Amino acid sequence: MRTDTTSRYGTVSRALHWAMAACYLLMFATALAWNLNEALKSLITLHKAAGLLLLLLALVRFFWALTHFRQRPAGGVLVKGGHLALYALMLAVPASGMARQFHGAFGNAHGVLAFVFFLLIAGHIMMTVIHQRRGEAVLQRML
Repeated sequence: MRTDTTSRYGTVSRALHWAMAACYLLMFATALAWNLNEALKSLITLHKAAGLLLLLLALVRFFWALTHFRQRPAGGVLVKGGHLALYALMLAVPASGMARQFHGAFGNAHGVLAFVFFLLIAGHIMMTVIHQRRGEAVLQRML
């Protein structure tokens, strides 16, 4: 098992990243499906279960990143800010979904936060592609 280094993410970081990416794809797909077709509203059960799993994984990932902060690949201020925003939304989106479930005021923000998160993830992917095309091997850090 590889550990995080300043040039590459380790096994745990990569496993968390890609498992969560797959879960987020499921989350966005289920939300889109039932919003486009009311007959698919039953997908909300799967959406909630995946959301709870994602909240737990986000907590593990956040604490893993904190405890391995010095070993992680370096990045500039924009990279660190972008990752901080991603981590914040990894926690805020499922928390607001749970608040919505229990009719909490923070729950009203769930859809907006999820959409902002979706845009931030799209930006994250776009920046990875841009840096790869410039010859920077950023994707290899996570593969």
